[in-house]
Amino acid sequence: MAQSTLSKFFNFEDGRNLQSLYNTGELETMILQMKSKSDHLDNVQLNIAVMGDVGSGKSTFINAMRDLQGDDQGAAPTGNEETWMEPTRYPYRALPNVQLWDLPGTNSFGFELNNYLKQVKFQRFDFFIIVSQARFRENDAVIAKKIQEQGKEFYYIRSKIDNDARSLKMQGADLNEGWSSIRRDCIINFQSVGVTLPDIFLISSFEREQYDFPKLKSTLARDLPNIQSNVFSLTIPKMMLEITKPKRSTLMTRVLLLAILSGTVGVVPVLAPFPVPMLVPVWYLFTTIVITVSGWIYLQKQLGLSDRLVPSLANKVTKLSSVLKAEMNRRLPRKISPAVTNVLLGITAVTCMITGIKHGFSPMAISIFGAVSSFAFTYKFLKDSLNDRLETGQRLVQAALSRD
Repeated sequence: MAQSTLSKFFNFEDGRNLQSLYNTGELETMILQMKSKSDHLDNVQLNIAVMGDVGSGKSTFINAMRDLQGDDQGAAPTGNEETWMEPTRYPYRALPNVQLWDLPGTNSFGFELNNYLKQVKFQRFDFFIIVSQARFRENDAVIAKKIQEQGKEFYYIRSKIDNDARSLKMQGADLNEGWSSIRRDCIINFQSVGVTLPDIFLISSFEREQYDFPKLKSTLARDLPNIQSNVFSLTIPKMMLEITKPKRSTLMTRVLLLAILSGTVGVVPVLAPFPVPMLVPVWYLFTTIVITVSGWIYLQKQLGLSDRLVPSLANKVTKLSSVLKAEMNRRLPRKISPAVTNVLLGITAVTCMITGIKHGFSPMAISIFGAVSSFAFTYKFLKDSLNDRLETGQRLVQAALSRD
C-alpha cells in the first residue's frame, strides 16, 4: 500500500500533467482536472482497516464479508491468539476496489495504544470498522476519537450477537428490546467521549443472513462513493504538496538568490564609503525594500493567483465567488504573524545600524551587520510570502473541490 498520495488518485502521466499546469501558472485548468477526477472516483482503491481486541471476531468477520469459511483457501486465519504484527490485506469481491485489512488485536503484544497505532500505520487507512464483542470497551472509544480527529469515518460492529440472542432467550427477554438496549449502550458510550455517532451494526459472522449483516453490506455499498469523496478531500493538502514541490523548489532558489543580492548591498560602506555616514541606513533600507518588493511581485505572478481567477473558477465549479474568496483569505491563528515579525526585524536592523554609526563602529562591522540583516530580512520575508501564497492556493483548491 506504499504509494504517494497523488498516485492513489492519478496515474503517473496525469500527475505529471498537474505539476506541469501548476508550473506554468495554469491553476484553473489544474483545479478543473482535479475536479473531474473527484467526480469520478469509481476506480480508486479504498483501504478499510478492521480493528478490535484479540478474540473480538475480526478475522471471522472478514471471512464472512468475503463469503468464506475459516478453512477455505485464502481465508483469514481465525482464533483467539495472534502471532502477526503487520496488517494483512484481503480483497473484497463484492466491491472490487475495496481492500479489507485485518489488523492485529488492539490489545495484542502488550503495546500501549498510541504505540500500537504507529506500529500498524493507522493513518494510512481510508475507512475503519471497529469490531467489539459482549460490551463497549475503552479502546473502542479511544480509537473512534483518533479516527474522527483525522476527519475519517467508521462503522461500529457488535459481533457475536448470536451469543447475546441465546442469552436473552434463556432469560425470557424480548429480543427487540435487547437489541435496543445494546444500541443505547453504544450510543451513550460514544456520546460520553464526544464522538459523532457512527452507523452501528449488530451481527453474527456465522448467521450471515440474520441480524444486521445484510444491512451492513448494503450500507457499505451505498456509502462507498461518499467515503471515496471524503478521502479525496482529506488528501488534497498532501496532493498539493506533491504538485507544488518542483515549483516551490525553483522559487526557493530564486528567493535565496535575491536574499544574497540583498545581503551583498550591505557591504557598500566598505566598497564605496559614504561621505555622509548617516545615509548608510537609508541606502540599506531603500535597496533592501526594492529588492524584496521586486521579489514579492515576482512570486505573485509566478503562482497564478490573479484577480480574474476566482470569478472564472467559481462559475465553472458552480460555487459562489464570495465563498471561494472567503476560504482563500482564511488564516490559521498564530501567536505572531509573519508580517509583524518581518516588520520588527526590519526596524530592529535599521535601529541597530544607526546606533552603530552614532557610537563609531567601524565600517567593516556595520557592513557585516548590514549584509547579514539584509539577507535575513529579504530571505524571511520572501519565504513567508511564498509559503503564504502556496497555502492560499491550497485553500482555493480545497474550497473549489469541497463537497457541498
